[in-house]
Amino acid sequence: MQENRYHHLGWHHGIELFEAAFSTQTFARHAHSGFAIGAIAEGAGGYVCRGQSMILPAGTLSLMNPEEPHTGHAAAGRVCYNMLYASEDAVRGVLGLSHLRGFAEIAPPDRGQVLTRALGALAARLNAPKGPDWQLAIEEAVHQALSCAFSRHGRAELRPAGREGVAIRRLRERIAAGVEAGESLSLADLSAEVGLTPSYLVRSVAKATGMTPHAHVLQRRVDLARRLLLEGMRAAEAAVAAGFCDQGHMIRQFRRHYGVTPGVLVRH
Repeated sequence: MQENRYHHLGWHHGIELFEAAFSTQTFARHAHSGFAIGAIAEGAGGYVCRGQSMILPAGTLSLMNPEEPHTGHAAAGRVCYNMLYASEDAVRGVLGLSHLRGFAEIAPPDRGQVLTRALGALAARLNAPKGPDWQLAIEEAVHQALSCAFSRHGRAELRPAGREGVAIRRLRERIAAGVEAGESLSLADLSAEVGLTPSYLVRSVAKATGMTPHAHVLQRRVDLARRLLLEGMRAAEAAVAAGFCDQGHMIRQFRRHYGVTPGVLVRH
């Protein structure tokens, strides 16, 4: 049974994600024009690359540089993996790098399952309902996957996150205003607003606050929904006014932030 899915991010450097789940499918010898960054989640994959026949069990990464010819198949029964495709220009654009060295190892272990989880999180966000902050969530997930891959395995030297108090204050103010106005917020817009590159912004905000820009947006939307509910607005209307894709989305986020559903919010 084939369950493959392919996502193309036309608005975000043409980056793509292949969600693979198959048993019998094989891939003839081919190469990708950009980097191919994958993680085996279940089963075992196999291919011939750099003159070697390799078996990649779950927990193994597949890291290929541009124009690296290889084959592909399920090595034992069924294999499931997520594979991110990004051109050199896309990686430079997302991470703010001027130089890329590429990957030295094709199939290193994923210690701590960090990149496996990052690619899984990207897949989950791509398959989530398209609310106002859908693109922002995906941009952050792409950044997380690429920064993990290239800092851990590509010898990339990312600019260390610094103390950006003024920028972070401006970011919070912009998010608050945008949520109140019902705007969709993107990472590019937020970074331009505060004068930092998207990659550096994500890392600096996370270091200073323990939350990403998207997490700050969600917090603001939940806070707005709570205020509207306390003012007597119906739940379905509050969900739309606060920028959630539907009432169910608002309820899930409400529970995550406050530990209860809106239905048990009691006014006195």
